[in-house]
Amino acid sequence: MGMPPNESMKGDEACPVCGGRPGRTIYPEARDPITLDTFQIVACFNCATSYTAPRPRSLDRYYPQLYREYGPLVTAVLRAFYTTRVSRWARVKSTGGSVLEVGCGPGLMLAAFSRRGWKTLGIERNEKAAEEAQRRLGLDISVKPVEALPLDARFDLVIMFHVLEHIADPVTLLGECAKRLAPGGRIILNVPNFASWQSRFAGSNWLHLDPPRHLTHLTPETLAGILEKAGLELSRVSFASFEHDPYGWVESTINRLTGRKNTLTRFLMGLDAFGPEVLLSLLLGTVLFLPAMILSLISWVAKRGALMEAAAVASSKS
Repeated sequence: MGMPPNESMKGDEACPVCGGRPGRTIYPEARDPITLDTFQIVACFNCATSYTAPRPRSLDRYYPQLYREYGPLVTAVLRAFYTTRVSRWARVKSTGGSVLEVGCGPGLMLAAFSRRGWKTLGIERNEKAAEEAQRRLGLDISVKPVEALPLDARFDLVIMFHVLEHIADPVTLLGECAKRLAPGGRIILNVPNFASWQSRFAGSNWLHLDPPRHLTHLTPETLAGILEKAGLELSRVSFASFEHDPYGWVESTINRLTGRKNTLTRFLMGLDAFGPEVLLSLLLGTVLFLPAMILSLISWVAKRGALMEAAAVASSKS
């Protein structure tokens, strides 16, 4: 059973970006697909950033052991997509550079950088995932936060792939990363786009809303504002995500049709066993796949894709 809306969700929780007071309530009830606890999505009166309220004192309950631990087939598909992304990012230094990945998980991206001759360092708060990546891939991964790295550590790239939306204080984290950029270095951020067509269509049923793990819900404008506060400036933003966008249309549509939360994702993570609900979702997914691909392609052209990839550099004002 999920928990009812908390009394602290009456509009008094400060914005995690600027500390401003909440303005309008966007979704009065947004349900966590894992625990079924209920939260609100509110917008800051001051900086317009949307965020999850209340923010749990501890997130341990919301990150089960199997969270994002996919099977070998899904992992192989993601590895192929991630390798393609790394190939594009690594072009900034064809002879090899240095990269820091914050929230590196199983290390798939770092391994791809390493194969291209890059010096790699990962940060991962999940000790089990960090140890496994070190053991299997021989990667250098720390469980310490970015601010624990020496200030003379310098990186040509800092990668945060679907990490920033999970962070309680995104401005501070970005500021610490900015201090450790090499001259000409850049930060690559991938986050859900709260202004996307997919988000507007699905509302509180959107796959990529994911409260309370996603603490902030960013648009291109509010992301640019956060970067500016951290001493960075947005240099590029794109909206194509083959690995996440079409799937998001499928799962979000199934959520709306069935009233259930992320049935396919829960099954793929091993949280639920195969059964009638999963079978129905698989059948619906088969029917929805082609329309999802078409909608994704159109939304990318219109700059309304469900995911954003942003590149940021040190601000010329700093």
